[in-house]
Amino acid sequence: MRKIKQGIRMLFIAWLCAACQHEVSDRLKGKWQLQTVETRGNVTQVDTVWYNFQSESLFMYQIYRPLSHDYFYTYGYKVQPDEHTLKLELTNYTILVKDFLPHTDWPKARRTFTVGHIDSRRLILHAGDTTYTFRRH
Repeated sequence: MRKIKQGIRMLFIAWLCAACQHEVSDRLKGKWQLQTVETRGNVTQVDTVWYNFQSESLFMYQIYRPLSHDYFYTYGYKVQPDEHTLKLELTNYTILVKDFLPHTDWPKARRTFTVGHIDSRRLILHAGDTTYTFRRH
């Protein structure tokens, strides 16, 4: 009887561990508001940019324009070859990429990030010498 109880307890603990362990892509789903961009020690506060991870493969880059009180956005693709790498690519869906890029700090339509941290409230991405800190919106 004691071994049965111990076996049930071990199965329950294993089930809890499996239930709590989410893939990075699952934890990315939702809307993330960019808070800071840090490059070579210079920190810039940001509150008008969002990355929306809508599915396993789609995302939206959204910018709020306070002067006109509207949103400027485009869609793109998301690929995660492993839990520490996030590859994003903008597409010509709502606006041409060449017209959208000047409103961002992206040098080109494709960007590869390293996932530095992710939990239910905070996301930190690194690209080159730049660190992007987001909060779940």
